Amino acid sequence: MRDLRQLQSFRSTALAGSVRGAAEHLATAPSAVSHQIRALEAELGLELFTRDRRRLVLTPTGRELLVDVERVFESLGDLEDRATELRDSRARRLVIGYFSSAGARWIADLVAYLENAHSDMSVRLRLTDGGIVEHGVDLQLVVSGDEELPLPPSMGSELLLVDPYVAAVPRDHPIANSSTVSLAALRDLPWIDNDDLAASNGRCRQVFIDACRTSGVDLSFRHQAHDYRTALDMVDRGLGATVLPKLGLTDPGDGTAVLDIVDPPMTRRIHAVWCTDGPRTDAVLDALRALKSVVGENH
Repeated sequence: MRDLRQLQSFRSTALAGSVRGAAEHLATAPSAVSHQIRALEAELGLELFTRDRRRLVLTPTGRELLVDVERVFESLGDLEDRATELRDSRARRLVIGYFSSAGARWIADLVAYLENAHSDMSVRLRLTDGGIVEHGVDLQLVVSGDEELPLPPSMGSELLLVDPYVAAVPRDHPIANSSTVSLAALRDLPWIDNDDLAASNGRCRQVFIDACRTSGVDLSFRHQAHDYRTALDMVDRGLGATVLPKLGLTDPGDGTAVLDIVDPPMTRRIHAVWCTDGPRTDAVLDALRALKSVVGENH
């Protein structure tokens, strides 16, 4: 039994006592109501009505079934009320997706702005992998190696930042005397991996791998870290060098020198991606403007 129209026709006929009365209530033709009732009786293998003069009267089986049908419609009413509550709640909440190195630089300022500018709205943060999340996120930060992003029709995007890669090396190493370096010049240092598994789902790492391949540099890591902060602390203790996006360079220690990589140049692109048809489009666009301002002030 999958057709709700059958239950509606049965219920309305039972309450009205006639097919015509049920048809008027449902704003349909009496023949359509009769068809739905016959289909329901055939599907259930039950006789639901008998005729008493000009009225249709429920059979004992029909009366028992009506109790269960009333429960169905009561549950449907509860479902509609719950959906309304969820829509209202969703309209008062803005979900922002970000990856870790962006969160360390930008997200606190953005949330502080939204707290003041949209006091009726709560902000929920979601740590993403730097890729596009198609559902449940209003505004998100996305990492790519390209200027343009392929997007679903319901989304818009804007390039926020071209983020160059840098090398962090021990300050007491001779190579630290220069302000720039090539990947090939780093090959003899112990390398520290900093693959941020929660940051960009391999996108940042792929930029690095492609650059090494272009330079003829074989990847061989002496030490393994899983985030930029740990890798930088290891560099500061003289354990080796690491390569990372400049945005991930937070508070390098006194024992660390930071060099721009010029051969080959390496960059990642950070895009803002937003839903264009969500319940709070005005707030999303305002958050986008604020995010662009925060990025501009920090670079």
